[in-house]
Amino acid sequence: MELRTVNTFLHIAELHSFSRAARELGYSQSAVSAQIAQLETELGTPLFDRVGKTVRLTDAGQTFQIYARTLLATAQQAKAALQPAREVRGTLRVALADSVCSTFLPNLLLQYHARCPEVELVLRTTTADQMIQMLSSNDVDLAYTLDQPILQPNLVLASNTLEPVCFVAPPDHPLAAQGAVTLEELSRQEFLLTERGMSYRDALDQCMDARHLAIRPYIELGSAAMLGEMVERGMGLSFLPEYIVRTALASGKLARLNVPDCQITMHRQLFYHRDKWLTPQMKVFIELVQKG
Repeated sequence: MELRTVNTFLHIAELHSFSRAARELGYSQSAVSAQIAQLETELGTPLFDRVGKTVRLTDAGQTFQIYARTLLATAQQAKAALQPAREVRGTLRVALADSVCSTFLPNLLLQYHARCPEVELVLRTTTADQMIQMLSSNDVDLAYTLDQPILQPNLVLASNTLEPVCFVAPPDHPLAAQGAVTLEELSRQEFLLTERGMSYRDALDQCMDARHLAIRPYIELGSAAMLGEMVERGMGLSFLPEYIVRTALASGKLARLNVPDCQITMHRQLFYHRDKWLTPQMKVFIELVQKG
């Protein structure tokens, strides 16, 4: 039994398609069919039911899938143990939230390239919902997001860091000198906010709705980093992840407002699909994220 055949089996099981597995692996469809036929002969049982263009695992196939994952994972671990990190090659595909890109990504990529200079990084910026779909369809290897806690039985949580979100204002704004600011006071201010659909923006809207209030921004923008710069220039107030504005708060360019009635914390999370075996490329990325 060859490892490449086990790998082919797992791809077909994940993609439910011989043709898609063949394209992804760079084989002809006839070569993929021949590999599975040989594997079924060796095991003495069918592994797939063919229903039209879709394939499904038989009961025997589901049982073998468990051992196949372990077999490939063990082989990958053995290979990684014998291979220095600088010799890791291949491609790593990561889906990212925009808010993660603007702050954490530059330093993370610098460290990663220093560790794995031969790895090609393919980065895609998207929403949390799309990330889950991309992981399930094996379009990406990892997903790195800032959101409410994501609990999916088919995802493995590799890293989880709590990130508070805060109201910020120019340091000379009248509310910056107050000990506590009410939501009613905030509803009367000029705001610049991230677009609807961003997790912490939605959490803010829900907080205001619960008190029959609303913040109606005169500017909506996808870039949290740019919003922070606009607040520094005195263009209004905003509600942003603390890590985005941490440097500006420390230097006095921005003031953090004390709003007791709206305390929101998001989760910066790194995921991979449970059916995905950990490649050396993935392991290094996960290690760097966990170190922070």
